[in-house]
Amino acid sequence: MYEYEEIREAIDSYLMERFIYRRSLVRLTPDNIVTARRNSRIDLYLRIRRIESLFPPDCIIIARLGFSKERAGHGSHFVQFLAEIALKYGFKYIGLESVNEKSTYFARKLGFYSIDGSNYAVSVKNLLLYFQNRR
Repeated sequence: MYEYEEIREAIDSYLMERFIYRRSLVRLTPDNIVTARRNSRIDLYLRIRRIESLFPPDCIIIARLGFSKERAGHGSHFVQFLAEIALKYGFKYIGLESVNEKSTYFARKLGFYSIDGSNYAVSVKNLLLYFQNRR
């Protein structure tokens, strides 16, 4: 099993446990995009990239992240989990793509910096320090 499939499996296990699903939710596309199948509680679309683009190299990019219950801590908890996965597999950044007003606030709260006004990134190291200091 190669690392992207291991990442997919870890995310799937996390979501199944946290949201009490019995069947797999997450799939990996041939171009290394992790998506959750359509359901009423979770909307997830991640890009896993080792090469530099608009985002820095070695970046897991959150293109879409939504939960039916907002402001319940699910987003922060997932980003913390994703940072731990990123560290394990040698990714250096987490990115947020095409943010709206709510996700801009979320990004700034977690220490992300603006790349171009609508896309944000943060080093995994800084993100983990943020969560460590919240304890």
